[in-house]
Amino acid sequence: MNDKLVVFSYYAYFALFLLVEFVFTRTRLGSGAKVTREDRRSLLFFFVAPFVGMFLWMMLVSRDRVPANPSWPLWILGYAVGLAGFAIRILAKRTLGRFFTVRLQLEKDHEVVDQGIYARIRHPLYLGFMLEWMAPPLILGSPAGFLFVTLPILVGVLVRIPREEELLVEGLGEKYRSYMGRTKRLIPGVW
Repeated sequence: MNDKLVVFSYYAYFALFLLVEFVFTRTRLGSGAKVTREDRRSLLFFFVAPFVGMFLWMMLVSRDRVPANPSWPLWILGYAVGLAGFAIRILAKRTLGRFFTVRLQLEKDHEVVDQGIYARIRHPLYLGFMLEWMAPPLILGSPAGFLFVTLPILVGVLVRIPREEELLVEGLGEKYRSYMGRTKRLIPGVW
């Protein structure tokens, strides 16, 4: 596989990532004025850790300390996984509309959103985000990238989901409990 194509496609992927997250969909912090410990933790796991991990990973790859063996099958799989993540994030953000925030909080007149992609799973935004960050190690053919880039996202998601569901049950009560009973967290029909 051509090294220049791999490097170009890797950077093109991150340009797409930024477009999806900040141009094609809107990112709202939420209405809370005070930044909480949970906000800081989310920032660390979802934004800082993956980019720091990516920097360290790329530094190790460039010094031949960590192998990168791109191949067409992995490259295609990486882009397919990443594009699926982008599509899921776009659908989920648009379905949530004004209820989407980066912070864990309920908006004024918050309601259970259970249509569209939310009819199948409760946390499609997290699923999409994980898929987006699984793609770079596949594109470069570097399994070590999963440790540096994908693992922090996975940890962040697994820590945040129970906290978010607790907040939603507390704020929305039986409507959200009922919704939890008929949907899975991340993988339809599984978990």
